[in-house]
Amino acid sequence: MDTMQDSHGRATPLGKEWKAPALVVAGLLPIALGAALVGIRGEVDSANLALAMVVVVVVAALLGGRGPAVLAAIVSAMSYDFFLTKPYLSLSIKSANDVETTIFLLVIGLLVGEIVVRLRRTQRIAARGASEIARLHRVAELAAGGMPAEELERAVATELVGLLDLRDCFFEPVPVGRPLPRLERNGAVTGVTAHRFTGEEFALPPEVELPVLGRGRQLGRFVLISSPTAGASIEERTVAVALSDQLGAVLAGEGSATPTP
Repeated sequence: MDTMQDSHGRATPLGKEWKAPALVVAGLLPIALGAALVGIRGEVDSANLALAMVVVVVVAALLGGRGPAVLAAIVSAMSYDFFLTKPYLSLSIKSANDVETTIFLLVIGLLVGEIVVRLRRTQRIAARGASEIARLHRVAELAAGGMPAEELERAVATELVGLLDLRDCFFEPVPVGRPLPRLERNGAVTGVTAHRFTGEEFALPPEVELPVLGRGRQLGRFVLISSPTAGASIEERTVAVALSDQLGAVLAGEGSATPTP
């Protein structure tokens, strides 16, 4: 699976970490491969040479996703035309068969890149789901084990930082401070007029509150300080609400407890 764990234990795609190198690979490797195949272009069928160029598209897609895959497909088609079709070292093509092969190379490269991207996305969603379940399980174990409320607040804040890729997160008991955009129970964010798309998910506002509820009343809130480049899926946001609910249940239980005579 082409995912990795970041410093907060969040599953992230390798493409996010390798986007810039992937663009370099996508732009330069097809040229290098085309030049390397010059020595055997008269001995190997042109279709096989084209398939070799498709490998570059797969590598670029695995490293960086759709953008590098598209770039690699275009550069691979141009390199195939330039190095491996007559007249050589020219972007013009003499043979109708070579024209068809070049077009097929471009189309196949784009399709293969898209398939790889979708496969990576499916794997990433599966890894993210497993990570979310693990976070809920960790907090539930801490709450069931009788962890003091203050320590549980910090533990939930740590899980929220990892889950939503936040810069910071802290708990405020009631009465809370200034009004902030709110992360609602359905995962939507209210109190903002515009939403920023990061390329895969919508980003949270720079600051947003996550209410902590218990027994039907608000007991406090988490203040989420978001990263400007990180998006948060609707599933991740609803898991964040579930994490806050576990703290709310503990706080509400403590508030309703009566001392033993």
